[in-house]
Amino acid sequence: MTIITVDNDTFRSWFPALATLTDEAIQSAYAGSGSYIALTAGAIGLNLPNQTRGVYLATAHIAYLMANPDKYRQLSSASEGSVSASFALPPTKDLWQYYLSLSPYGLELLALLSTVQPPLPEKNSNLYPYYNALGVR
Repeated sequence: MTIITVDNDTFRSWFPALATLTDEAIQSAYAGSGSYIALTAGAIGLNLPNQTRGVYLATAHIAYLMANPDKYRQLSSASEGSVSASFALPPTKDLWQYYLSLSPYGLELLALLSTVQPPLPEKNSNLYPYYNALGVR
């Protein structure tokens, strides 16, 4: 079982816009990347180069949002007198796509992950896996 890790120098060379991040910031972002893509090589049906790219993209996405926390806001208009604000609805079909669309790295990760067509044969496709009395797969 091989775990894909992020090398700080490789990260900086792949993502020059994030090259000023400290080693600690990169590794902090990497610590969360397993929430977006499997860190165990071969676990999700991607070849090693693509899965490695995905881990780096997830790390870059997290690092980008750490450096740009204002990207979460979808304020479309505001006024001061009588205090009014309106928010734009995300132009995506779900929160997962919306969240990944907040950075160019997340968009590339989304495109990469879309090549893995779930459900995989070894994965349960039932929405309620703990109540899967019929063994539906």
